[in-house]
Amino acid sequence: MSSSGGSSSGGALADSPSGDVATGVADGPAEGASDGAVVCNAIVNGATAVTSEQIAQNPPTLVGGTIANGTYFLTGLAIYTEPEGPTGAGGTTQTTIQITGTTIQIASSGTPATRTATLAISGIDFTSTDTCPDTMVIQGTYTATTTSLVVQYPGGTDDAGARTVQETFAKQ
Repeated sequence: MSSSGGSSSGGALADSPSGDVATGVADGPAEGASDGAVVCNAIVNGATAVTSEQIAQNPPTLVGGTIANGTYFLTGLAIYTEPEGPTGAGGTTQTTIQITGTTIQIASSGTPATRTATLAISGIDFTSTDTCPDTMVIQGTYTATTTSLVVQYPGGTDDAGARTVQETFAKQ
């Protein structure tokens, strides 16, 4: 679920385009952070920080597949800016996700630090709907293998053109 410039706040599975390890499903929002933030799960963010990279190309086509249950670390974050778009490194982010059926538990370096979402799949398309701490909806496409998950979703448009965010996760 990242920004073209710095770490940011929650998107599809990691950090959003305006700017993802414990077991079990959270029972819902729970107060617990000292700053009053809602804690949605107990996932430990064990992933290494990755730097986002703007790439002046159209994004690759994704092909769907079966998403395996398990814990995944974010290993790549690309923002495709179309052939005439800007290039270069952006900010860093760190995300761990745990998938169990249609539930995704997310721990990230963004805000909020934890999220819980429900995943719906149709062909190569996905819809991720947060159930904690809000009800944000992100739609995109994906490719899944037994060892990885790649997701793409719209990252906004500005004077330089449209953006597509691509997050790559490795199964642990």
